[in-house]
Amino acid sequence: MADKYPQIRYAACLSTSFLAKKNRKEMASNRILMYAIARVIEVDKNGNLEKKSAKDKKVLIAARLSTLKMLLHLSKDKDVSPKLARMESITTALVTVANHMEKDANILCMATLTNLTRHPDNLNHLMFKVPKLAAIFVTNVEGSEVECGKCAFYALQNLSCDSNCRQELANTANLLGSVTKAAFKHDCPEQQLSALHTLKNLSDDPFNLVTMTNTPGCTATLLALANNSGSGMAQYLACDTLATLSHWLLTLSARKNTKLMGDEKDGAESGAKRVEMGRRTFETSTYQMWT
Repeated sequence: MADKYPQIRYAACLSTSFLAKKNRKEMASNRILMYAIARVIEVDKNGNLEKKSAKDKKVLIAARLSTLKMLLHLSKDKDVSPKLARMESITTALVTVANHMEKDANILCMATLTNLTRHPDNLNHLMFKVPKLAAIFVTNVEGSEVECGKCAFYALQNLSCDSNCRQELANTANLLGSVTKAAFKHDCPEQQLSALHTLKNLSDDPFNLVTMTNTPGCTATLLALANNSGSGMAQYLACDTLATLSHWLLTLSARKNTKLMGDEKDGAESGAKRVEMGRRTFETSTYQMWT
């Protein structure tokens, strides 16, 4: 794979992809092999492809595509996924080349990263040990490529299932805004529901209450969908998210202690009364109103 001749590199990548079908665990555990695969993926690093002839460039791109297909194949294995996610050379290479390749290669790259988020044990590692991963997903959510966007939504939905990742996700630049926009209206119903699932998962963390309510359009989008009886599952998810956010607001205000309200100097004789803090009274308050 490290051979300087493109045809030999392509043949090696093709052979490796055939071997991967029967030797998934062994290949994912081989750090030297994984490092070589990462170098094949990063073939265009620093614009190296532009220095090659048209023929060599075509062969090197084909070798990269073959390698990406092999990684996608490995990422679909539940037992291999944790090893692949913790292979720093692979995850770094995938994040580096994402959105900088031809369409087919970008789709394979995003699909592989999304598959890695399917394993619960990978989520915390991917979120905190793979720099710029969340940013890559946000970029694809906002992009025009449908398949890459779909993969990005599913990945964010999976990451938001981990309670340790929720605050980090909510604070990722443009994430909440992009997801909110997709949740309000999207050409693909599946992606709209995935966006709503992501918002619901993020709302389960009380520390995201301020972040979500401060995101322009987030609360308005949820209210609009909650009042749209024709949206089906979208309406249910919007109501569920609003109920969760309301629960955190109520929890913050529902203090069990009581306090004496009124003129505390004169006590009960001046009309002061002891009320329970956080309890809904539905009483109106006036200013020197005549009766």
